[in-house]
Amino acid sequence: MTPNDNKDNACANLPETEHHRYGRILLGMTIAGALFIGGQAVRLWHETVRADHMERALTGVYRRALGGDPGASPYGRLQFELGKLRARSVQPLDMVELLAALSRRAPDGVRITSVAMATASGAVTGLAATPEDFERYQAALAAEASFTVTVADVDRFARPLRFTLSVKARDRAAPPKGDSL
Repeated sequence: MTPNDNKDNACANLPETEHHRYGRILLGMTIAGALFIGGQAVRLWHETVRADHMERALTGVYRRALGGDPGASPYGRLQFELGKLRARSVQPLDMVELLAALSRRAPDGVRITSVAMATASGAVTGLAATPEDFERYQAALAAEASFTVTVADVDRFARPLRFTLSVKARDRAAPPKGDSL
């Protein structure tokens, strides 16, 4: 053996058993890596099948909810349909009906000073000569079938007593509070 032959064959200094040992380690690591990659591939396949199953089930729910083809954006379409239903359920305040309810229920000592309205709610401010007049007015408005009236603010120390009421249109499909089926 010449010195150049040693350089060409760097593994020549290792005993034969070491070559086999390193070969077995390399083979074992290769098998372990292959098993790991194979296990991850099986796991990916199971997750893909599960995701496809869930997507089909969700598409079925959208088809039942939306009636037919859910389209490209079924969640957006579902939100749109929900918005339409909510818009239909909002009862607008009828100003004439509200003024009639406020005046027909008012005792002699109560006077309405202003009414502010939005689409489905409003605020009513007024004066009451005595706290008892205001309490009678509250009790009378609680029996109102078309509107829900709540007290927003009361200055009980002022004479005449100042109050602010919050008014909302009652859902006509639902029974008034206190009614039993």
